[in-house]
Amino acid sequence: MTQEKVVRILGYYHDASYIERIASNLRKLLVDVDWIYGRKINDEGLYEIYMGIPYTNNFEIAVANLSKTVEIEKVEVLEDAQLETYVVSHDGTIRKGGEEEWNDGENLIIYLPVFSKVVGYSWGDKYSKNLH
Repeated sequence: MTQEKVVRILGYYHDASYIERIASNLRKLLVDVDWIYGRKINDEGLYEIYMGIPYTNNFEIAVANLSKTVEIEKVEVLEDAQLETYVVSHDGTIRKGGEEEWNDGENLIIYLPVFSKVVGYSWGDKYSKNLH
């Protein structure tokens, strides 16, 4: 069984090719993506994208190459990330809990990573930091 890594990508989204560039950079080294989640951070077009990526032999090379991609500010591997499940109901209520009891087709399920160690890459330069 392959262990999944959670990766956070900060970059500037201007058109759909932004997401295509991220996916193609990973796929050219045969790195798959299990899931993707993103949000807009500011009005200048800075987006934060989280991805679940299975760890393979090419993982580090793919992440380093991705950090050198145009419009990508930095790529961070959330080393000890655990995913917490939140359910957003159709009336806008947000509740932490398991998807089994809430997955009735009308609710949105969001997985948020909780982590304390980050290994980041910015234009190929690697850095590491502990948040605790």
